[in-house]
Amino acid sequence: MWSLPVLVAIAGIAFWLTAGRHVGTDNAYIKGDRVMVAPEVAGAIIEVLVQENQRVTRGQLLFRIQDEPFRLALARADSELETVRADVRGLRAGYRQKREEIKAAKSQETFAVADFDRQNELAQRKVVSSQRLDESRRDLDLARQRIAMLNEELMRLEAALAGNPKIHTDEHPRVKQSQAARDEAALNLRRTRVEAPIDGIAARKPTVGTHAAPGTAVMTVVADEGLWIEANFKETDLTRVRPGQTAIVHIDTYPDRAWRGTVVSIAQATGAEFAVLPPQNASGNWVKVVQRIPVRVEVRREPGDPPLRVGMSALVEIDTGHVRSLGELTTAMARALGLGGPTAAPR
Repeated sequence: MWSLPVLVAIAGIAFWLTAGRHVGTDNAYIKGDRVMVAPEVAGAIIEVLVQENQRVTRGQLLFRIQDEPFRLALARADSELETVRADVRGLRAGYRQKREEIKAAKSQETFAVADFDRQNELAQRKVVSSQRLDESRRDLDLARQRIAMLNEELMRLEAALAGNPKIHTDEHPRVKQSQAARDEAALNLRRTRVEAPIDGIAARKPTVGTHAAPGTAVMTVVADEGLWIEANFKETDLTRVRPGQTAIVHIDTYPDRAWRGTVVSIAQATGAEFAVLPPQNASGNWVKVVQRIPVRVEVRREPGDPPLRVGMSALVEIDTGHVRSLGELTTAMARALGLGGPTAAPR
């Protein structure tokens, strides 16, 4: 009669000592990169070049948006750019012309000065009339005023040439502005061809005729490589879980197959912290609930393994490598019986 309880106690102690090495959860799912494909320009979709659930590679054309308005905008930008370039070349030619006009005006001024001096000398000797002297003085003033006016026009042309009369056409600010507008028009034209951002599977493809708005997702590309497991462990199970530990992964879709994995990282916050409405409750009816902390597990895939898909359910079991001792058993029993105060979790 005494042997049965003893055997049960021994079996219970043995089970407890060997059960603390592995921790597991079935609150785990396959995760992967998922990109929402949104066009950057508005327009009607005129062609879709992929099928639903078709594998695509990065840079592969997915669909095209009506591009005629953007082609017209590019042609208009090209025309405006050439017009501005012609204007800059005309400004440079006008600057050179004004300089030649100033040279001619200075020559006329020299002649007017000489003529005035001569007429002034003759007028003092009463050889010519005072009217002729006044006409010579007027010609001299007009020559000087013309030089001043031409200098002002020359300064205006120099300012229009950004202060550098020898500036290269494509270095002029107006040309750069028109070039930027032209490049933007060309970029918008290229944006009418929407390409796959990553390698993966096309999902929720759009239909021809759908109007696409900038920034609004019209389809999705889901990665089929580089997948990982996000396992949501109870916070009380993560006492000895560390990055680098090995794990066994079972996928619900393939119950007879097991994958080996490695703990990559442990989230810094519980899943509740990312909720729209965190569950913290400061009122008097608060009830403590064990939180879940996401653990990222990398899956090791071998050639011939069946395909994994984002969102599949999984069961993850992590080998912490910890072996319980009789001292921990004594401490746990004392705590359960209320004989000892709270102690720090063993490290």
